[in-house]
Amino acid sequence: MHSSTGGFVSHCGWNSVLESIKFGVPIIAMPMHLDQPLNARLVEDVGVGMEVKRDDNGRLDRKEIARVITRIVLEKNGKEVRNKARELSEKITAKEVEEIGGVVEEVVQLCGKRK
Repeated sequence: MHSSTGGFVSHCGWNSVLESIKFGVPIIAMPMHLDQPLNARLVEDVGVGMEVKRDDNGRLDRKEIARVITRIVLEKNGKEVRNKARELSEKITAKEVEEIGGVVEEVVQLCGKRK
């Protein structure tokens, strides 16, 4: 969430993806296994990050990692991803504010039923 954070290098576990989106930080996706490759594709499809592509042997290359980080954090064409991450964060925050009243109301009702 710190203003100097330009991107999050992530394995793309679901909680990491949600946290990054919540705080509007673009994702540099480096998935390993299980749900992570699917989450990385979702991050790209939604436009809040970019996956580091592996070579034909499934290995990560330092030049490819540097290219993606540079693009997301520094380059002009990464601005779209940075903006989309912020935009989605703002929408999530607005939705939380909108729905918190209903949650509080339900909790109060539940507490009243216990008497």
